[in-house]
Amino acid sequence: MTTTPTNTHQKARAFSTGFTVVMNSFDAATRQGLADDKLLIKLFDLLPPNSLLNVTDNLTTDDASIVPTAGTIALRLTDKQGDIVGAVFYTPNSKAKPIVIDPTGYGAIVIGDLNKANEIIAFDDAEYGIDAYQCMADDKITFIISPQKTKQSFKKMVQHWSSGSLLTVPMTIDNKGMINLLAGVNARALVTIADILTMLHANHSYEAILAADETQLINLQDTAYYPEWRDDPQLNEPMIYADGRFELYHDGLFFVKYNDDDPANITFKFKAFICSPIEVIAKTRDISSGTWGRLLQWRDDDNVPHTWSMPLSLLQGDAREYRKELASQGLNITTNGKQRSYLDTYIQNYPIHKRALCVDKLGWHGEQYILPDGAIGSDSKQLIVYQSAHAINSTIAQQGTLEQWRDELCKPLAEQSRFVFSIACAFAGQLMELLDDDGGGFHIVGSSTMGKSLSLKAAASVWGNPDRYVKTWRSTDNALEGTASECNDSFLPLDEISDSDAKAVGRTIYMLGNGTGKGRSTVTGHNRTTKTWRIIFLSNGEESLQNFMAQAGQKTNAGIEIRVAHIDADAGAGNDLRTFDSLVLADTGAAQADKIKELYYRYYGVAGMAWLEHITTDKTATTATAKQLVNDFMSKYSDLAPQAHRVAKRFAIVAAAGEMATQADITGWQAGQATTAVMTCLDNWLDNYGRDGEHEQRQIIEHIKAFIEQHGSSRFQPCHSTAYQDFEAKITNRVGYHNYDTGEYYFTTSTFDEVCSPFNKSKVLQVLDEAGLLNVTESDRKTCRVSLPFRKNRTRVYAVKNDIQSYETNKSTGTDGTTGTNHTQQGLDTVLSIKTPLGQMGQSSSIY
Repeated sequence: MTTTPTNTHQKARAFSTGFTVVMNSFDAATRQGLADDKLLIKLFDLLPPNSLLNVTDNLTTDDASIVPTAGTIALRLTDKQGDIVGAVFYTPNSKAKPIVIDPTGYGAIVIGDLNKANEIIAFDDAEYGIDAYQCMADDKITFIISPQKTKQSFKKMVQHWSSGSLLTVPMTIDNKGMINLLAGVNARALVTIADILTMLHANHSYEAILAADETQLINLQDTAYYPEWRDDPQLNEPMIYADGRFELYHDGLFFVKYNDDDPANITFKFKAFICSPIEVIAKTRDISSGTWGRLLQWRDDDNVPHTWSMPLSLLQGDAREYRKELASQGLNITTNGKQRSYLDTYIQNYPIHKRALCVDKLGWHGEQYILPDGAIGSDSKQLIVYQSAHAINSTIAQQGTLEQWRDELCKPLAEQSRFVFSIACAFAGQLMELLDDDGGGFHIVGSSTMGKSLSLKAAASVWGNPDRYVKTWRSTDNALEGTASECNDSFLPLDEISDSDAKAVGRTIYMLGNGTGKGRSTVTGHNRTTKTWRIIFLSNGEESLQNFMAQAGQKTNAGIEIRVAHIDADAGAGNDLRTFDSLVLADTGAAQADKIKELYYRYYGVAGMAWLEHITTDKTATTATAKQLVNDFMSKYSDLAPQAHRVAKRFAIVAAAGEMATQADITGWQAGQATTAVMTCLDNWLDNYGRDGEHEQRQIIEHIKAFIEQHGSSRFQPCHSTAYQDFEAKITNRVGYHNYDTGEYYFTTSTFDEVCSPFNKSKVLQVLDEAGLLNVTESDRKTCRVSLPFRKNRTRVYAVKNDIQSYETNKSTGTDGTTGTNHTQQGLDTVLSIKTPLGQMGQSSSIY
């Protein structure tokens, strides 16, 4: 058979027409005629009837002088339409290589039905492909095998057969040659760590292999063309090299140039590694079409996914800064300076058409709740992402199931007031925006063995691993500003206030409670956007803020104390129980603490995600429910003074969050148990703070009283004589006079500012006057003109009555005369508890 085609395409058509006639003239081979050739027998059993033929005559072709001889077996090669385009000639039980005649370059050994809807799996080895087919035969999958051993013939086959069909090429993660060969082909690479045939023999189904975490499905066509740039000294502007492109493989992003001198054997002229695989998912911009950026995704060496919406402005400054962020999140970047610069071009010029709305704040955005790596909630017609100059290593993480966290950890703690309160705090941050509240904090006070950190970490388990989610006071206020911003509309736990700087803690508390960071300017002098937030923060420490700040010579005022409400860690149930109200998980307090630790390290993060799903389903309904619950709670505390009322509302929001999480079947508590626990903690705060009057008033009176008690005999000159008596000590650093007849203390107008500090003098005078502790003859100045025996004229002073020394600041007591109110739930089944045996009462316990 002789053909004289003029070009490749004409040659293929002419060959196919004559070759089909010749192939159809042969008889079908029989199983017995295969002479026990294992490969041919496998093919005979798998292929459609009459696919194997006995060659009875010598066959000569002008194509590479291939001469199959009589006595061989021919296997038809077909194209996607079923037409014969070539053949493979086997000599049974011979070591001679099969002879392949396939001028088209895209014929295939086909196993399975030629159905266009079928997925096609391609192999380059016959025995390997047959074995795989026998492991996973499926009428919805067609197997094709390249009969030729050259890489280019396999690529041509894949290119042809992938047209119009889903085609998959299995390969292992270290098979870089194959994935590079097929770059740009309309097919997908199934990349597995172990060989797919090994996994099939281990009884792993194809579906299970596809779904495995370590499996990667790479779209081979998704490699974009990009230019390489250079500086042209004449034009002083970039020029394009048309022979370079970026190619993204499973093992990295590369810049590649091809050698096109030999179209039949394309090779790399240049291939430079840039970084591990990174994808550009979308172009980002804010609502006013500013702050453009790119949404990036990649995986670190532990296969953990990372997402960052990176501002494009970072590419116009020191590019090292954005690369540092990527590297710190696990992206492996080349150390070659020139190749590193390719990453800038890849990110900026990636031809992506998808758009995403970027926001500069986590938490609520309309109906959606924005997280560092995504958004939860309905409504948006477009993707909304958080964009920051720094990639956030989110501490939100999940382990275990909601049922496990709820039933094993949260539900058994329903009787523990401090634990229920702390866990409810973890849900409360999301309600701040809905209720238009500024947020604030709570501070649990107790000794190092009380169990404060235990309740803090139990609360942190709502959102993530307690050790990672709990932050420390051992930070500058600048660092805490960034942390608070990342916790906007959420919960911030802060462990052990004694680790902080006592001189700065007051300023930090104001910052956290006010929800506003420092104002800063750019290098050009323009103001940066100030960070803002609304959070519920929960702190703990061995000392109150007042005592801690006093050690550094700092004084607390009412502003600080209403931003952070103090709660005693001791639940008052006995030395062994300490922060516990009862024993429910073990026989001793220490054992119960150990059990709680075990549980919150085992299950975490799932409750927070369930909570977000619940409250974002219908934000309007969530808001209405929260408002009603807060109003119901506050109706029980209608007699509070304004400052106390403000703090009580924060407690009410915590109670509402706990009840709503219970309604959503997240906590496992009964209705009302969260409210009971929060009321117990609120009453504890009121016992220390006071229900009636302003706390700052009592602080001021106590401040002046303490000054008189401390300096009454050393800085006040007796005003009964004109000169010092021999028995009287000389007064130095005098602040005023003491009238022994009336008992009044006269403060000179020039020194009273010093005495009042840190309080405002006008406020102090107002408080003393309203309390009836000031003798006033000049009402406009709150001063009194008094006669001093050693002065001719009457002297203007601030005259504080002696009554201040017996003045008592009232504190509220419980209804039974004890500190606090005993709240009990009506109609609730109590959680079973393990009562402490009498013989164990008073025994020492370990630190927990």
